[in-house]
Amino acid sequence: MDDERRESAVDEAAAALARAVPRFTHWFTRGDVGRAMLADTDPALSRTDAWLLGRVTDTGPLRLSELAEWQEVDRSTMTTQVRRLETLGLVTRAPDPRDGRAVLVSATSAGVARHRRTERTARAVYHELLADWPEDDLRQAAHASDRLAETLERRASTPFTLE
Repeated sequence: MDDERRESAVDEAAAALARAVPRFTHWFTRGDVGRAMLADTDPALSRTDAWLLGRVTDTGPLRLSELAEWQEVDRSTMTTQVRRLETLGLVTRAPDPRDGRAVLVSATSAGVARHRRTERTARAVYHELLADWPEDDLRQAAHASDRLAETLERRASTPFTLE
């Protein structure tokens, strides 16, 4: 692909994302969608609780400071969020054996089970949303979603600037 055609394709994809992201955000932040995704809740979790529990479950023990940095909040805010999950029996806090001043947050077996239920419920919501799509569109959407998520994750660790 020559440079001009590539630049045009990048512009087209950027315009499509610019149109789609606000619509995605609106849909995913609707109350009924959130309730559907978190419907199987015992204990009940907020979206933030579910997001944080998912990170701890999927990533393994993390320092409280790492969680605060990941969520881009103050450490005291993260302490409050983690304390809520700890009170629900979904995570534990323990001193980091490598540095006793630091705190490691780990999912409990109940936390892992709760996160897996949330994943299944969310997957059911997505399944319903995509059920009538043609197979080729589904495969392309899966590929593009994975690729975009990987790109965003790579870029998450560096400050964003326009070149």
